[in-house]
Amino acid sequence: MDSQVSNGSGLEAEHITNLLVFGFLQSSKSNFQQELKALGHDLSVPVYLDSDLEDELQTDGSRASRSYPGRIQPDSVSQEEIIQSIAHHLAQVGDEMDHSIQPTLVRNLVAQFMNVSLSEEDRRNCLAKALDEVKTAFPRDMENEKGMLIMTLLLAKNVATHSPSLLRDVFQTTVNFINQNLLTYVRNLLRNMDRSNL
Repeated sequence: MDSQVSNGSGLEAEHITNLLVFGFLQSSKSNFQQELKALGHDLSVPVYLDSDLEDELQTDGSRASRSYPGRIQPDSVSQEEIIQSIAHHLAQVGDEMDHSIQPTLVRNLVAQFMNVSLSEEDRRNCLAKALDEVKTAFPRDMENEKGMLIMTLLLAKNVATHSPSLLRDVFQTTVNFINQNLLTYVRNLLRNMDRSNL
């Protein structure tokens, strides 16, 4: 049995969240593409999430057969594509909500992430406090979990945009925060998308 599969439920939680956060950041307009590319290689993100190959893959309709260490087995590729699709959709919705995040909030979050004495738990708490401050910006017709997920991803994007050197730290904290607080919602998104694609 593949180490990426547990109880037949598909991809491991952290890998799902890694792909989701990475896909969101890649789908967003940003100034940290070089750092994101390096992070993608370190995470063994599937090659079709690599922006350098995106046009080539869309043109010929096939997937490159390159592999990375720890790459997921081919039977999980459809789930990876679904996660990529979800991330892209969330980034599009996020573009419309991005203006509601105050620059001072981002600067404060950047300063907190630059504080090397903060633990990972402290960073997650900083992210949670920032999220509380932007909750009022959620569209009224959006479910709370979706708003929280998008705003969490937007905060990560804005921190990395402000200080690209913080990308790895904010990426890991965001993955941990989502796994701790929004994993059920993410799994439901994946399950619902999977069913609609059958």
